Amino acid sequence: MAGVQLNYELDITSNSTWLTVTSGQQAKQSLPYVQEVGDFLAREKYYTRREGLPSYLIKYVVSGEGLLEYNGATETVSPGQAFWIECRKPQFYQTSPIKKEWHMLWVHFYGHGCARYYDLFLSQNDGCNVITLPPNTAAPAILRELMEIYRYGQSSLAGDIRAARLLTDLMSDCALSACTLPEHEMVPDCIQEARTYLLDNYHMRITLDDLAKRFSMNKFYFQKLFKRYTGFTPNEFLIFTRLNRAKELLRTTNDTINQIAFEVGIENSSHFINQFKQREGITPHAFRQSWYKMI
Repeated sequence: MAGVQLNYELDITSNSTWLTVTSGQQAKQSLPYVQEVGDFLAREKYYTRREGLPSYLIKYVVSGEGLLEYNGATETVSPGQAFWIECRKPQFYQTSPIKKEWHMLWVHFYGHGCARYYDLFLSQNDGCNVITLPPNTAAPAILRELMEIYRYGQSSLAGDIRAARLLTDLMSDCALSACTLPEHEMVPDCIQEARTYLLDNYHMRITLDDLAKRFSMNKFYFQKLFKRYTGFTPNEFLIFTRLNRAKELLRTTNDTINQIAFEVGIENSSHFINQFKQREGITPHAFRQSWYKMI
């Protein structure tokens, strides 16, 4: 905890809950684990200013309203929303001076896999730390169940494993909400057409400028729109389409690596091998051999 800077006003009601958890070493070495968890009914003077804490924090708003200052942005957090932050960075959050109350369920956690989920969440949420969760979100039930596991201050391996499962569900819920469109929102025709165009012409040289010109749009706006509705930038979508086709050819033909690279639109075979290994974890040759061994 050396280097942590903390200043806060704990203006909460007497029926609020704050549980400090000491998870077992087995959990800390290999699982996401709980550090603290709580249910705060905060009054108007409540705030926290902190940095340097090795922890992630998710706060879900039940009622009232909070304000979050993080990464140079100030955001309102309303009922049905949550924020997820990495607590080594400077952060400030407080009860909204307008609403003057803030009921939140929250958990501090850390451990294996958390950083990857957090990065995934941010990448799908346009770098924003605040997320609106769907009406049927399991987040509040998960946070309350975490409190039940540690309500009496005891930590056991079974409890830590249950908590790890719940933390994974909570992180997944946030990340999934970030990449799932509202039910009423339709994918624009231009994005459907662009996706079809890439699927049909992946073997050609296609740039962001080409696509933006084809659909008469600013290239930066087009890329943002494409990622919003597909989860990928146009270039990422093109790469994955090429590699999927390459895997099919590796499994079903005797074409050389050079030939397959050329067939999927990558003229430099070394670049093809590097892209393949970066995303699959093995070389195209090793991938081919592994499938031959399986069939």
